[in-house]
Amino acid sequence: MRSLPVVLITGATDGLGLALARQYAGHARLVLLGRRPLAMLADPLFSAATYCQADLADPQQAAQTLRTWLTAHSINQLDLLMHNAAVGWYGPLAQQSPAEIEQLLQINLAAPLVLTDALLPFVAAAHGRVVLISSVASQLPAPLYASYGASKAALEAWARSVRLELQPRVLVQVVRIGATRTGMHAKVGMPRSQVDWMRFPAAEAVAAQIVDALRSQRFVLTIGWRARLLAWSGSWLGAGIEWMLRRWQRFV
Repeated sequence: MRSLPVVLITGATDGLGLALARQYAGHARLVLLGRRPLAMLADPLFSAATYCQADLADPQQAAQTLRTWLTAHSINQLDLLMHNAAVGWYGPLAQQSPAEIEQLLQINLAAPLVLTDALLPFVAAAHGRVVLISSVASQLPAPLYASYGASKAALEAWARSVRLELQPRVLVQVVRIGATRTGMHAKVGMPRSQVDWMRFPAAEAVAAQIVDALRSQRFVLTIGWRARLLAWSGSWLGAGIEWMLRRWQRFV
């Protein structure tokens, strides 16, 4: 009898990561990564057998902690390594401090690179896949979200090269999502008077679409027709999008 596939999800303690963990629960052996202590997590998905506490703001230490945890739990292969953890920042670039920029890039960009490098033997042993949760912001001008958009665009550029290096041993995929209702918008201080993020699709619905889309082996998977339209517009109508955004900014 084949054992359950092993699925590792970063940023799994809330939002989209938690919704993804619930999608895989019962169908996979979960490895859930987050920075909060286990004692603070009430959901029964989190236990000493499923949860590894690590702070991705220090990617090298997080990678070492995770490798040690996997060895201690007799896990020597990963069928799916899903890089979901990310932080945002909302506001004019001039108001974002160098420390905030560095932390965002460490979590959104450096951590997936470092963890993939550290865990590659585990993924290759399973002929598994590395999935990077990206955003349509990687394809569009992102005023007030410049650092976040840049981190996702850089992540996709890295994935384009690495997928060629690792095939056919490991499949590398990018999943682009549009605006999703999570706690990130409140954390970064996005005013609902300007963007009503409570009207965005729920994390649970987006997670279900992601899991369904991953039945495909295509390199880039864009979730939802609105996100596909935005990604296409950013790729082919970039100048027009910038013109509309400049006009919009006159009135905000």
